[in-house]
Parts: sequence; structure tokens; C-alpha cells
Amino acid sequence: MAKSPEVKLAVFGRAGVGKSESTYRHQANIDDEAVTMEILDTAGQEDIQQREGHMRWGDGFVLVYDITDRGSFEEVAPLRSLLEEVKKPKNVPLVLVGNKSDLDHVRQVGTEEGERLAAEMACAFYECSACADEGGAVAEAFHELCREVRRRKAVQGKTRRRSSTTHVKQAINKMLTKISS
Repeated sequence: MAKSPEVKLAVFGRAGVGKSESTYRHQANIDDEAVTMEILDTAGQEDIQQREGHMRWGDGFVLVYDITDRGSFEEVAPLRSLLEEVKKPKNVPLVLVGNKSDLDHVRQVGTEEGERLAAEMACAFYECSACADEGGAVAEAFHELCREVRRRKAVQGKTRRRSSTTHVKQAINKMLTKISS
């Protein structure tokens, strides 16, 4: 029996946006395939070296802000810049999540602002409440991120194989050219 694919996901955001400091494994059926997610949920209080280490560890990233805290929203773009600097090449798989949508009456960040930032970052956007996730938006955010990580790994794998094949062909052509000369 084949082992289910494993995807390492890290959750980042300011302390207090609705995350917990823990690492856990979760298995889900995504697009008819069992996928094991190893999820690192940071507390948002780590020092820069810890944060960069967490960034190097992950395959995909959930950037979370609190819709009732404008400052947490404003920290997302610099966080993404650091992520791209650490992960090179740029354009890492990520999703943007506006949390605490159950507190709409004290909202400081509009849904349109989250959608606009997600468009700028070329990533999926979800607005939800981790406490009252009746629509399953939290799970869907993680599942979509898994899909994106798996798509990119598949593309990278194909590119590498094609590249290796190309190098072998070039080496054989060089040898044949030397032999025929």
C-alpha cells in the first residue's frame, strides 16, 4: 500500500489572531487521495531566526490576520516578503486567511481589502472564524493549500526529469560527436 503524500504547512500571523503554538498531523481525503498534513501553527511571537527556520521547513503557508485588528492585517505583506526572501525561488504556495469573521460588529478590515491583498499576492483568500467554522472554510483553506503545494511539486518533478533527460541526451551527443570525429 502506497504511503499517503505528506505536505508540511506552516501558519503565520501576529500573536492573538486566532492561532495556537503547536505542531500536529492531520490526514484528509483531498481530491480522492489521502494526504497527511504536518501543520506547524506558530504563536506569532517567535524571534526572526525561529521564524526563518519555520519558513524553510514548510512547503506551503497560511498567512492569518484578525479582521478586528488592522495591525495584524498590515503585518501580512512584510511577512510574505520575508517568506519569499527565505524560500527562494519566489512565488511560494500560500493562502491568506482573515480570521474572526464571527466578530463582524467590531471589524476593522473589510473583506474587499483581504480580497485585494490576496490578488496582489496571487493566492487564495478565505474569511472565516476558527471558533465557529460552520461552513468549513478553515478546512477548505488548508485543502486548497495542499492542492497548490502538490501541483507545484508535480510540476517541479516533471521539470527536473525533463532536465535530467536533456543532460543525458547532451552527454550522449557529445560522446557520439567525439567518436565520429
